Amino acid sequence: MKNKLFKLGLGIGLLTIGGVLLGKKTGLLENDDYLYDEYDTSK
Repeated sequence: MKNKLFKLGLGIGLLTIGGVLLGKKTGLLENDDYLYDEYDTSK
């Protein structure tokens, strides 16, 4: 049981790290709020 949970946790961790790296590489996780400041009317 512990071995299955360990493998599951390791797999989820690797998928998460891969997703974050892919998001940074493609620019998906970059903060681009500064590009839209001049169009923001809520402030």
